[in-house]
Amino acid sequence: MAGEYVLPEVGSITMSRDAAARLLGGASGDAALLYIYILTCGGRFEPNDASAAIHRSPAQVEGAMDVLERLGLVSRRDKRAPAAPERSEEMPSYTAEDIEREVKNGGTFPALVDEVQKALGTTLSSENLRTLFGIYDYLRLPPEVIMTLVGWCVSEYEGRSGPGRRPSMRYIEKEAYAWEREGVFSCEAAEEYMKRRSAINEGERELAGAIGISGRALSVTERKYLDAWAQMGFDRDAVAIAYDRTVVKTGRLTWRYMDSILQSWHSKGLHTAKEIEAGDAPAQIRAPKSQSKAGGGGRTTAREYEQMQETLRKLKGESK
Repeated sequence: MAGEYVLPEVGSITMSRDAAARLLGGASGDAALLYIYILTCGGRFEPNDASAAIHRSPAQVEGAMDVLERLGLVSRRDKRAPAAPERSEEMPSYTAEDIEREVKNGGTFPALVDEVQKALGTTLSSENLRTLFGIYDYLRLPPEVIMTLVGWCVSEYEGRSGPGRRPSMRYIEKEAYAWEREGVFSCEAAEEYMKRRSAINEGERELAGAIGISGRALSVTERKYLDAWAQMGFDRDAVAIAYDRTVVKTGRLTWRYMDSILQSWHSKGLHTAKEIEAGDAPAQIRAPKSQSKAGGGGRTTAREYEQMQETLRKLKGESK
């Protein structure tokens, strides 16, 4: 643990508002004392000296440092260390001892567990408890953000599956990874993120209605396509046109075929019904080569072709 640490505003003992908020959220007096001590040392840290300075045992100092690292207030400086790998989508295998140690450190995790259980209306199993701890410890989402996340997941899941239905911890975990990737580490950031997601979700429902899907939850694959089309900027009428052409061509809703139509329009900058009608009208029917050469007119329109067919039918009827 000995070494030099990188801190916000190194060289000053003035604590930033963000650092103070994180310390308060961590609810660890030992961590707050240790943070102040490290500030006065300009980021340098030696366990024995810190233990004597803040009057805490080495074990307490070690626990406090773990809290500071989890809160993102300190990070070990090591110029020889390679670049950090991309975060794995699989959490560490936490043990009961890991969770018990966190409880004994006097952090906010026990209170977080109580609140999550109330929101989900159930007691968390050992596996679900480890998942929640991973969101708290591995993804390092602050407790207040985790509660906002859980509330969002409950609301979203009820909207898709019906009143009273509750999401699984696996569902919440997948959403937590999305929040972590988007940098949602504060309540303010969470509010902005949920506004964006709500707009996208509304767009998905609008587009789903254009192809006759309503009154049921969308599958993962359906949501993937609709989300992509919404983000490309297609409106309901444009999707309805793509759906019509798909059904005419394939006889049913074929997601991949419909997606190829919309991808083609997107590459041409066509996103509304008006733009599509002007820039991607159905191809005209070509006349046979012999007729084209004889008449010298090049192309025959669909109407002209139909008239020729009608004339041929009449001639055949007369010959009989």
